[in-house]
Amino acid sequence: MYDLLILSLLSTRDMSGYKLAMVLGSTVVPRRKISNGVLYPVLNRMEKAGFIQSVDGNVRNSKIFHITGLGHERLIELINEPVVQDANRDNSYHFKFRSFSYLARDKQIEILTDYRNAILTDRNVYQELSTHYREETKDHPERADFYRWGLKTLTLKDNLALAKLAWIDESLQELKENEI
Repeated sequence: MYDLLILSLLSTRDMSGYKLAMVLGSTVVPRRKISNGVLYPVLNRMEKAGFIQSVDGNVRNSKIFHITGLGHERLIELINEPVVQDANRDNSYHFKFRSFSYLARDKQIEILTDYRNAILTDRNVYQELSTHYREETKDHPERADFYRWGLKTLTLKDNLALAKLAWIDESLQELKENEI
């Protein structure tokens, strides 16, 4: 997951490890700190693979990272890979969206449509769970408060899903309106 974002960031400009850590942290989850113990092994692996190069910076012990031609190729491969439906799914899609300028319009539409379908699947799960919680509330009134908060949490998740769907639909509409 970090490879996609690092290559995407470096495709816009060279960055120090410190700057990459700051941007990665704010992109994954606002105010999340990405430790050097996580970042530098990824950067070292990517440099060994030839996707990035580092040069000594002008500050003591700093390195500036640059994407290579092979790194650009790898970035396009990563953008085109299917997204795994796991806990990192939304971050993976968000990282892809940041790199949309490298993709043809039809690929952008495909990725947005895949994300839309995943969000619709989530909403179906939320609806099934809501029905289950309502039934459980009837069967176990002594646990009504537990199920009420479960329902409130599902409502929050569903509202977030609706906001994502609105953003996706707006983005798809823009892409379709700008077709040449």
